[in-house]
Amino acid sequence: MIVCPYNESFLVLVLQTDHSRIAGFLAAHWGNDKFASLNPYASMVLAAQEHDSGWWDWETNPTLNEQGSPSDYIGSIKHLGQGVWLNLYRRAIERLAERDLYAAYYVSMHGEALLTRGMGLLPSMPDYTGDPAVQEFIAEQRALRPQWLQALQKDSALQEATSDTHLWTNFKLMEVFDQFAQFVCNRYPFNSQARKNGPTNTLSNIPVPVAPGQEDVTLTIDVQNETQAIVRPFPFNVSPLRLSFEGRLMPNRPFAKPHEFLEHFYGGERLAINYTLRATLTFTRS
Repeated sequence: MIVCPYNESFLVLVLQTDHSRIAGFLAAHWGNDKFASLNPYASMVLAAQEHDSGWWDWETNPTLNEQGSPSDYIGSIKHLGQGVWLNLYRRAIERLAERDLYAAYYVSMHGEALLTRGMGLLPSMPDYTGDPAVQEFIAEQRALRPQWLQALQKDSALQEATSDTHLWTNFKLMEVFDQFAQFVCNRYPFNSQARKNGPTNTLSNIPVPVAPGQEDVTLTIDVQNETQAIVRPFPFNVSPLRLSFEGRLMPNRPFAKPHEFLEHFYGGERLAINYTLRATLTFTRS
């Protein structure tokens, strides 16, 4: 769950599953005359859309942290309790593998990346590999992926998409979609400066693939006001690209009892959050 500072009285909560849908929507619109389209398209969009779907198991009945406050997603491997976070990802990967092995391959990689500083792409992230439970999870995923890859390589339509170069490119894209969707969902309004952790407006400088044979670039999200941002360079197939998701207001205070928190969580006012990404700033004449 993403816990966004709003004002002295309220927080805005955004579910990780809604963040995941935004990542999938960004993936669905990735590619234009400069940025290569996704390959394979449907599997990569599905991977982005479902990369945090395991959170559903917790977000249907969320718990408080040790201070009695809603648990933010950052650092959740620690404050959700022993093994909770790892099992959320295990179940999500297992479910997705029943539908699409290629998509599951990348959610497995993403789960490992969240524990290993993005497999080197995000050095500012914590490294959790000293934890024996994390080591066990990583070993499980590293045992599964070669089996899945062997099965995928039997499909002639996936020959290019299962090459080493392409696999790494698609992994970088997965992390881009996640970082971008985090940036979008962990602030309200769009130009809020209240959150002090999470991706920067350059997506923590993660390398962004452009097209085969071209150097990776850095994206910059230049937020203009409460609802709009310019993205440079612009990687999507439509401008403006309109994003919509739900937030819920929550009193900004500790809760003495879990049921008191859940009353506000289930019954809190919903916010329809709408942001717009553009290639260039559009002026309207008065």
